[in-house]
Amino acid sequence: MFNYLSGTLAQIGKDYVVLDNRGIGWQLYVPTTVSARLQTVGKEIKLFTYLLVREDDLQLYGFLSAEDLLLFKMLLSVSGVGPKAALGVLSTFSALDFYMSVMNEDIRALTRVPGIGPKSAKRLVVELKDKVTALGTAGPVAVTIYPAEISPQPFQDAMQALLALGYNGTEAQSALQNISGRETMSTEQLLRSALSQLGSK
Repeated sequence: MFNYLSGTLAQIGKDYVVLDNRGIGWQLYVPTTVSARLQTVGKEIKLFTYLLVREDDLQLYGFLSAEDLLLFKMLLSVSGVGPKAALGVLSTFSALDFYMSVMNEDIRALTRVPGIGPKSAKRLVVELKDKVTALGTAGPVAVTIYPAEISPQPFQDAMQALLALGYNGTEAQSALQNISGRETMSTEQLLRSALSQLGSK
């Protein structure tokens, strides 16, 4: 129903914010990382949204990025995980860190989330690992799964540039991961090396 809302930040609560959009105050439940970053009432903001419909209630959730919204929806698909636990995940992890914990089956890391014990953490891994893997192979990818040793930002920027040039997600990620010394490279260096590989095929 809603994809995003933009407007003026009117209020910041512990687990929610109020967004003034043309005189209407929208209350959105958010991860604590969002409320911590939005420290200035009166500034213009944009939040990606999810509307949860229940028999006796409507609740709106807000996120600073489409990637966080995607993760929230994915978490709700796991049996036994509700919006409170999903917000707990996003309050504890960045989307990238959570995906890497699932890929690495790091149960100990996942139990850092309030309310997530070892059994719930194992269920997250079992039910989400294939979905997380698919994020890195679909093209264009909404979320890129990075090797643990790579600095995400240059890798992400190079990935997005390759996708914009028409390469699919699998081709682009494979080329970038085959670059020797990629850990210390800038976006431009990664892009040049990847294009050299792709152009020789």
